[in-house]
Amino acid sequence: MFKIITITITFFALFAANSHAQEKEMAALTPMGALGEFSEMEKQIIFNSLQESLSTHYALSSQKAFEAALAQAFEELDYEECTEDQCFALIQQILQVDNLFLFNMTREGTFTQLSLTRVDLDSQRLVRTAFCEDCSIGQLNMQVEGLVIKLITEDKKSVAGTKFIETPKPKEIPVPVQKPLQKSAPQIEPEPVSEPVVSAEEDSSADKTWQYVAASVTVVSALMSYNAAKSYNDLSSKNSVLSTQYSNSSSNSEQAAYKSEYDSNASKMKSYKSSSQTWDLLTLSGLGWTAYLMMNDNSESASSNHENSYSLYIPQLAFRKTLTGPQALLGWNFNF
Repeated sequence: MFKIITITITFFALFAANSHAQEKEMAALTPMGALGEFSEMEKQIIFNSLQESLSTHYALSSQKAFEAALAQAFEELDYEECTEDQCFALIQQILQVDNLFLFNMTREGTFTQLSLTRVDLDSQRLVRTAFCEDCSIGQLNMQVEGLVIKLITEDKKSVAGTKFIETPKPKEIPVPVQKPLQKSAPQIEPEPVSEPVVSAEEDSSADKTWQYVAASVTVVSALMSYNAAKSYNDLSSKNSVLSTQYSNSSSNSEQAAYKSEYDSNASKMKSYKSSSQTWDLLTLSGLGWTAYLMMNDNSESASSNHENSYSLYIPQLAFRKTLTGPQALLGWNFNF
C-alpha cells in the first residue's frame, strides 16, 4: 500500500511541476496611440480592456516601469541611434521581456480601425487589425479582445507549423559471410528452464495495484477541483462586495482602488475556473479508468480483501464474472 501511495504522490508532484513550469511569458505594453476623434474616457476604457485581455496570456510590466525604461533608453542612445527597432530592443532588454505590444486606434467619421503589433526579441513583427463601422464602446471592447485572441492563436499556429527535416540514414551494405569448410559439431539443446511460480497472493496484489492507483488519482483530482471551485466562489463573493462598495463610494481614488482589486480578482477567477475544469476532466478519467479495471478483472473473484482477511464488521464487496455477465456480491464473515 505504501508503494501505491508513493506512486500517486510522485504522479501529482510531476503534474504540479509541469503546470508550474508553464508560466506566463513576460511582456510590455506601450502607451496607446490614437488618431482621430476619441474622448479621453473612451481611450481609457479601451486601454483597460486591452490590458485585461493581454494579462490573461502574458505577465505585463507596469506602465511606470515602461516609462522608466523609455527614459533610460533615451539617455543611453543618441538621437540618431535611437531608431524604433533599436529603442524597442533596448527597452525589452531593460525590462527583461520577450514581447512588446503596440496598440493604435484610427477613426475617420464612423469608421474605426484597431491595430495590434507584437515585437519579439529578434525585432520580428506580427501585426493584426480589426475594424468597426458606427459601433459603440461595448462593441469596440469586443473587437479588442478578439484581436488579442486572433494574434496569439495565429502566433501559436506559426510556431507549431515549423517542420524538421530528418536526414536519411545511410543504407547498410550486406557483407557476404563465408561458410566454414569443416562440419560443425552437433549442437546440444539446452534443458528447458522452469518458469518461476508466482503465488496467488502476489498475482492478486499485482492485479489490484492499478485499481488502487486509479482510485487514488480520482480522489486527489476531486479534492483539487473542490479547492479550485471554493477559491473561485470566495473571489466571486468578494467581487460582489467590491461592486457594492464601488457603487456607494463617491471618491475617485476609492473607486479606482475598488476597480483595480475587482479586475485582479476577475483574472484570478478565470485561472481557478480553468483549473477546476481540468481537475474535473481528470476526475472523470479516473472514474472511467477505475470502472474499466474492475469490469475487466481477470481473476475469478475480484474481492476487495483476501478470503482469509475478512473483518468482523466490515462488509466485503466482490465482483465475479459469470456466463450471464458480471455480478456484485456483498457478504459478512462472523467469527465466534
